[in-house]
Amino acid sequence: MEKLLKILLTILIFGLLLASLTYYIEPSMYRILIREDGPVEYLTAFSLLLGAIALAARLLKVRCTRGRLWFWFNLLMILGLFFGFGEEISWGQRLFSIPSGEFFIENNAQGETNLHNLIVHDVKLNKLIFSYGFSIVFGFYFLLLLGLYKKSTWIKNTVDRFGVPIPTLQHTIGFLVASGVIFLIPDGKKWELWEGLFGLFFLLILIAPYNTREKLLLTEETAPQDASKRQTNSQQ
Repeated sequence: MEKLLKILLTILIFGLLLASLTYYIEPSMYRILIREDGPVEYLTAFSLLLGAIALAARLLKVRCTRGRLWFWFNLLMILGLFFGFGEEISWGQRLFSIPSGEFFIENNAQGETNLHNLIVHDVKLNKLIFSYGFSIVFGFYFLLLLGLYKKSTWIKNTVDRFGVPIPTLQHTIGFLVASGVIFLIPDGKKWELWEGLFGLFFLLILIAPYNTREKLLLTEETAPQDASKRQTNSQQ
């Protein structure tokens, strides 16, 4: 199952990169792909929702056997992914033809019911938080965390206590190269492609992280043992 999912996600990532090249080859097709409620947006939303559901299933199985910090951090990841899913589709507003309230009509750049397009004091939250803020966070996550995890015992122990899935070197290289291809597109809507790219790569990391104990698909080797098994093992 794990191998099959990795192959499927890899195919989708290459498909997304091919979609980005339509900007140069077939601009009209590019506009169709990255439009609101288009294929790329739904791919992003689906990947975030799938990640949230899969993490929730694992959390229900593991519960607090890995400690409270692990439980609450994983719950936070689930809520974050679900929030991203909801924001991506404006919480179903367009799907169910729900009109925006007065607040969102006046303060949302697109007049939609979502937070990431809000404008506060002439500042777009999308640009301030979701562009600049996330760029710093994910830059650290992909570029520095693996090296620090290997070199610092304190960081390793902290990461393990929280259960942060760490990208492998292959994940980082692949993500940076693919991001570079998208960043070269001279169009503001390219961020739709990058969001889809991140969603797919994050799923890939969840399935096969560097710290294998945080694998999304639990096996006998990665699943936590119950108290009686741990006690038996410690006595042997």
